[in-house]
Amino acid sequence: MAWLGKLFGKGGKGDSEAIRSLNHPADLDKGDIIKLSFLDQQDLSNKRFEVDDVNTYDFKGEQSTSFTLKGESDECVFLSVRRNNGKEYLAFSRLMKRSEVLELFDEQDFASVFDEGANTRLKRRAIPAGFEDWTASEYVEEEDCSKGYYHEGDYRNRSLPRFEDESCSLEYYLLEDPHGDFAIEIEVYESGETEVSAIAYLDMPGIEELWPAR
Repeated sequence: MAWLGKLFGKGGKGDSEAIRSLNHPADLDKGDIIKLSFLDQQDLSNKRFEVDDVNTYDFKGEQSTSFTLKGESDECVFLSVRRNNGKEYLAFSRLMKRSEVLELFDEQDFASVFDEGANTRLKRRAIPAGFEDWTASEYVEEEDCSKGYYHEGDYRNRSLPRFEDESCSLEYYLLEDPHGDFAIEIEVYESGETEVSAIAYLDMPGIEELWPAR
């Protein structure tokens, strides 16, 4: 594949552009390569991904960067670096189709997530194909209808757009399993579009190596 050349370099002694240092996943940029260690998630385990896109979420002034990763077979997963009580960890997520969500949860139970108030509990009733290592038997709602914005693009080193018409407003719901290994993330946009993602939380050693594109 063309992007494999980034692992070994394309230039010779005449290259004048220095390759930047890349030591932390929060510093990933488009074109960078990430190599994962052996993991329970077979679609992630011991695989390489290229950063295909970088976008931004904003919740009450707190920014979160989302990296879109593409694998050698063009499979797509999302990565964010999260922090809790001073500890950093990785959140890998995959979008779920409506049919997969309704296979995972009872439809009426899932709808109760959108009732006012947190602490909704959902129990898994079946495991959709391809999500065998991405779900837990039970989830508890941790965030209920948090207001936020989605911004296309990377805003780590520049100011967020000043006007709402330059971004997409959303309502955010998060359910986590009691052990803190898995989560279900729900984003409801003002257009009515709803995105549901299955999340696997991993420790930093889940990343084996990082290669900068430049």
